Amino acid sequence: MIGFPTILKTKKDWQHAVDYVKESRMNRKELVSELENLRDNVYMNVLKESSKGKDPEEMTPDDFEKAEDPNCEKKRLGISDEEIAAWIQEVSGE
Repeated sequence: MIGFPTILKTKKDWQHAVDYVKESRMNRKELVSELENLRDNVYMNVLKESSKGKDPEEMTPDDFEKAEDPNCEKKRLGISDEEIAAWIQEVSGE
């Protein structure tokens, strides 16, 4: 792969993006933003137990609660928070 990947679907794609940005010094802000999104997007809304019998048309946002998504992108790809933090540090040059 040559250049900055437009689609990041594998762990190898993420590593390539980090390597590319480190060498080229381009797309830093974009990659850091993408890495932060990868790190932070781990929750989904699920219906509270007390709201399960409620009519869907009567439901409000209060009927849902955040729960960790076991199938979020970073878990699916096998990327840890430590790896993401290291990548952000590498890209930021800190």
